[in-house]
Amino acid sequence: MIRFLDATLGRWLRHFLFVLVRSYYALFYNVSCAGKHLLQDRPGTLILATHVSRHDGPLIAAILYATKRIRPTVHYDEYYNWSQFIPMFIASAIPMSSPKSWPDERRKARKAVVLEIVHKVLAKGNSVLLFPAGKVRREERERVPAYLSGVHDILRAEPNTPVMLLRIDGLGAHQPATYDSFWTFLGIKKGRRHVTMDLRPLTDLDASIDVEAFNARLEDLLNTPISHAL
Repeated sequence: MIRFLDATLGRWLRHFLFVLVRSYYALFYNVSCAGKHLLQDRPGTLILATHVSRHDGPLIAAILYATKRIRPTVHYDEYYNWSQFIPMFIASAIPMSSPKSWPDERRKARKAVVLEIVHKVLAKGNSVLLFPAGKVRREERERVPAYLSGVHDILRAEPNTPVMLLRIDGLGAHQPATYDSFWTFLGIKKGRRHVTMDLRPLTDLDASIDVEAFNARLEDLLNTPISHAL
């Protein structure tokens, strides 16, 4: 019954939500996304994205919606926040981590359940969006501390999982802001903010090494400017 509702009512609700979100970003942001066509031929892909603002999740989901179904991951507390739960549920977001107040054994059990869900989603051919840094960037560089082992655990369990790296530029507080003249006819000097997204396959991420070295390598990849990667 749950699968039936997801494929019918859930599908319509997701499309309605997509139209609303995509319309908002079309009005206030000028977004370009290089490489998103590559996602069509890569079923079950783990997408690792930079986290430069609170717009990242809905923006990425809206831009990639018509390319491949994306299951975003969000922090447990954000997923069950009363103000966000409904859109998170409609978008089929996957709650990650667990409250720090839980006992260690319960947190370990929760982590095992989440990893199982992620692998099932990937095995069905859907893509999973994950922010390795875990939180919005508050400084110039993306930081991936060793205790954030989610990506390492996922790829260590299934090394052949397709991986793509997604960088966002022009949206974060520490990134240059460039605007067009879209709204000047209303007397507003700033128009839509220009945002660049770059999505490309990642083939040199080795999960057989220890998590600290793995995260250091991932951190370097996330902090490579889009202009240098082209």
